[in-house]
Amino acid sequence: MVTPLFRGLNALLAVCHRLLDRPRWWQRPSPDAIRGDRPLPLLGLIKDSKDPVDHDVLGTLESSLGQDSPRTVLLARASAEQARQRCADRWAKATPPRTEDRLPLLPLLDELSHKLMADRFSLSKLRRFRYYGLGDWLSGQELAPGPDPHDEISQRLQDWYTKPGGPDATQLQGALDAALPQSDWMKNVLALFVLLRRPMGRFVWRRLGRVPRWFMRQPFMVPGHSTDFVGFAERLTEGRRTEENVYQLKKLLVHAFLQDLRVAYRPRRLLPARWRRTSYVMVLLDEVSEDNGGWELLRLINDVRNESTEHDPLLVVATAASRPAGVGTDRVTRPVVEIEDEIAQWQRDLPARRQALRADARFVFLALPGSDGGDEPPVGRHGLFDARRPPLLARRRVLALVMVLVLGAAALAGGEPLFVRWRSDCLHPFSPGVGLRWLDEAMECVGYSDNAARVFGSDPRLRAAQLAVFEHNGIAKRLHAENPRRPLVTLVYFSDLTHTNADPGMDASTAEELEGLLLRQRQQNHKDQSKPLLRVIVANGGHAMSSARTVVDELLAPLFRDDASVLGVVGMGLTVPATESAIAALGDLGIAVVSMTLTGESLPDLSPLYFQLVPGNRAQAELVAEYARQGRRSVTVYHPPLDDGYLRSLVEETRNAVGVDRVRTRQWMSQVAELSITCGADQLAFFVGREVDFPGFLDEVVRRCDANQPVVVGSDTVSRFVAQSDQRLRDEFSGVAVSFVSLASRIVLAGRSCREDGRPSSLGGAAPTHSLSTFCAGYRSFRGLREHGPDEVATVDFARVLSPAGDHLPWPGERIGLAYDAGGVFLEAVRRNQVRSRVSERAVAAPHRAAIGQELRELRPFDGATGPVDFAGSRTGESRPISILRVSDLHELSQVPTCVFRFAVPVDRRVSRPWGSPGC
Repeated sequence: MVTPLFRGLNALLAVCHRLLDRPRWWQRPSPDAIRGDRPLPLLGLIKDSKDPVDHDVLGTLESSLGQDSPRTVLLARASAEQARQRCADRWAKATPPRTEDRLPLLPLLDELSHKLMADRFSLSKLRRFRYYGLGDWLSGQELAPGPDPHDEISQRLQDWYTKPGGPDATQLQGALDAALPQSDWMKNVLALFVLLRRPMGRFVWRRLGRVPRWFMRQPFMVPGHSTDFVGFAERLTEGRRTEENVYQLKKLLVHAFLQDLRVAYRPRRLLPARWRRTSYVMVLLDEVSEDNGGWELLRLINDVRNESTEHDPLLVVATAASRPAGVGTDRVTRPVVEIEDEIAQWQRDLPARRQALRADARFVFLALPGSDGGDEPPVGRHGLFDARRPPLLARRRVLALVMVLVLGAAALAGGEPLFVRWRSDCLHPFSPGVGLRWLDEAMECVGYSDNAARVFGSDPRLRAAQLAVFEHNGIAKRLHAENPRRPLVTLVYFSDLTHTNADPGMDASTAEELEGLLLRQRQQNHKDQSKPLLRVIVANGGHAMSSARTVVDELLAPLFRDDASVLGVVGMGLTVPATESAIAALGDLGIAVVSMTLTGESLPDLSPLYFQLVPGNRAQAELVAEYARQGRRSVTVYHPPLDDGYLRSLVEETRNAVGVDRVRTRQWMSQVAELSITCGADQLAFFVGREVDFPGFLDEVVRRCDANQPVVVGSDTVSRFVAQSDQRLRDEFSGVAVSFVSLASRIVLAGRSCREDGRPSSLGGAAPTHSLSTFCAGYRSFRGLREHGPDEVATVDFARVLSPAGDHLPWPGERIGLAYDAGGVFLEAVRRNQVRSRVSERAVAAPHRAAIGQELRELRPFDGATGPVDFAGSRTGESRPISILRVSDLHELSQVPTCVFRFAVPVDRRVSRPWGSPGC
């Protein structure tokens, strides 16, 4: 504490601290008090002129307010004698500088506004004086002589509103060009904003601005005599207020100053920053007098409070040598020790005094004791005041916790779907080329994507394949923009990219198909002047394609309508009812579908634009039947419930091919362990089911038959299991031999040399075709075993993603070749369509999907890497050979399958019969 002490100090500190403590909004300080903020006095401390001792009352009060606390009281202390000089020094540095005769009308008020914005108050400081700042700025403006200053003041207001020195239109446009080089529509929006910036700003200031509205509604200087705010602002400027009442202008400035304080403290709306202000603002004024403007400022505050009838959060304590003339002459100045009684009396008299607009309505004068007043030591902790802690909901940490709890409750209640979508990465990325749907019933995210904003699945290889495809999509778009006459061919790869947690999934086989399309992209998307460019959109039909029809109806149909470059769909995953329904819907939309592995016999009847690269289930059944006959083996078909067209047709065709009386069928209902396995080397166990059930079936065969195992042949779905290295590396599969139906054995038999040397194996002495050699050369480069070519810009390196130790197989998977050919037939159809004779050359650059669909129906022949494609002869690849491949040790991933039987069905069965032969 500052010494010397005097009698009445404790009472003074106690009253000031009580007045600073802002009442809680919901509590009344007394039964007859008004709820909310209370009126505050102007406290004048009159010194004894005969006392030589300076008690420094204001210093004592200032040091008692806990300025080192994080809950600092907003405090400003100023000397009225020094305020004018500091104000002159500060405004001399302004741009443009203010001269001595044009300083603020109230230098002391200007000084206080700057001190209350000091950074020492941390988060408690006032960020700006918007109302007072504008009023003070207007009072210092001098307009040029002229008959109509309206336009000049309007322009100056606009400049003040748009913050002079900010970016002009050219800078804004340049910033936009740098930030959004590819977004023309955003450039247009900003250009329009720059164009309308000034006129809109002028309109906002005149009509809608909060500050102008307040100036036109407050009571001082009769704003209603002006037609609008610009006219009223003109009346405030230097040289234009000769006919105005200067005292009214000063009251306006004080009112604006107090309004800034009111706004900072007003507890309206959910603004926690205002609720955190638990103490009022204190202003300490040293040695006020009539000459230095101190008493003038206090009179203005008194009059503004009386006439505006609004509370403000300002507590003023001033010291003076004498009372102001003509103020409070009817009351005796009581000693400071009686401050409690004086404040109570002031509160009782205030309603009548302010109603009468008394010049002393807000003043409380107290006399400081002289030297003979005696010292009074501080009692207890009266000298230490700390602002009350803010309400719980206004504290930052509590507010953050509440927000977390609210959001958490929303996520667990009505917001649960949003939380689940976020956890499943199914929130729409607002990126062009992406369409997503969250399916509550299936609890998974389906949709399509052509860029890295959305990648489906969790398997690293599958995601890497998508990212590489998306990078080549960017290359295709860039090259098409450089040469628009070069056709852009867009295909939708549609498959089951996600699966439930309980389902191990066969992500490697799906990744193989994407890798085949990627290989075709790498060979197409070069700086070539003739080759069509290939873009691939990846679409997810959900677990086992269960949501395929939903994706077609809700997402792909709008995509086909809006993007004319989409020429068809490849893939289609599995032959299940949802896939069949999707094929039919795509046919109704005029979209060609080229499936790579579907074999259902009824699929061609669903759409006239449906094509498949591989023979159907009938050829597969005849292959197995012929293989069993040549080996003189009995056939037993093991299958799950026949709940889709693929399973029903394959079991039925196998019974017909083998002979109904010579084939046995055994079905499991819920789990493979229910089966009774027929053992013996003379038995052929034909597995007709989904790949996810094959490991369990094989485990039952090994466990029950041991060394007396039948010859196990898996249907074409087992190729997905063979491609899944993590499923094969089970100890119980060591030394176990498995055969499976291969729909593209030429790719598999290209062998290790295709991957390592870029050349296919001899295929039993036959010369490899040019298309297979091209495939192997690209496949070797694709695996990251050769440096990128000069036009290659993709950054996904599969050599890092796929470990040679077991995350991929040493031979090319058959699905890579099938996908490679699926993309190839569309590109070949586009090429043939481009070379047709035309009257006009304009149509060459943009192939139409209807024309390409017809080109596919007439496609004959196309030399594919997996074999010739002849859709003109058969839309279902009926004449293509299929094989049975054998892996002698399933656990040994480096072992390349061998061909044990090859089979083909002629196009015209009336002329030729099916044939089969051991080996390939």
